Amino acid sequence: MILTFYEALLPFQEFQLDTKHLLDKNSLPNDVYNHLVKFNLPQYEWNIIDVKTRTRFTAYSFELNSTFGFSFVIFVVLWLRAHNVRHKISIRVDNGEEFCLGSERKLREWNSILSMFDVELKPIPKGAKYLMGIVENSHRQDDEYFLGIHAERCKNVKEFLVKAQRWQDTWNIARPSFGIGMDGKTPYEKLISSNFLVHPHIFSFPVILMEDLLSQYGLFTKNLSLFL
Repeated sequence: MILTFYEALLPFQEFQLDTKHLLDKNSLPNDVYNHLVKFNLPQYEWNIIDVKTRTRFTAYSFELNSTFGFSFVIFVVLWLRAHNVRHKISIRVDNGEEFCLGSERKLREWNSILSMFDVELKPIPKGAKYLMGIVENSHRQDDEYFLGIHAERCKNVKEFLVKAQRWQDTWNIARPSFGIGMDGKTPYEKLISSNFLVHPHIFSFPVILMEDLLSQYGLFTKNLSLFL
């Protein structure tokens, strides 16, 4: 039944969106944790993953807030639309402070804006984290294959983002997935096998720092704050 659901989806139709607190002593070795603090590296990771292909789009930040949450959604959606993704997009989120915090009013306001792009946010019921299993699993792999290995090699934010870009590229292009419906294919291979008409450049999504993104678009940020 679950496999049928996955097979029925189009690429880039259904997403899971979540954040990861990087400074987590329960998931990182002490030396990696201390390194992140010492060199003032980003503290939060933003991930949105396509359920069909497991393609992942990533950003980082030093703060966790709803302005960044909404901006990240818009940034990813505009990227998808620019690469010929034309159908309706559904994005599953939890009830964190960086999203709608369980507020029906804020959810209506966000979805009212997103409807202009034919996008809808769908919060999960409280306590139903299992509905975010794909993106949650990716966070565990971040700890094991990215942060635990490469974070200590970064002495500044720029070096960190370069490593993070390589990790995202590896995830999307070269790393096979054995999740439901993937059959050991990489996200790139899964997209190609679907015969979906979208340019492979969609995998070149830039890993960014949210503070940098918004500082370069001050007017956008000012106007956006009216809705948050």
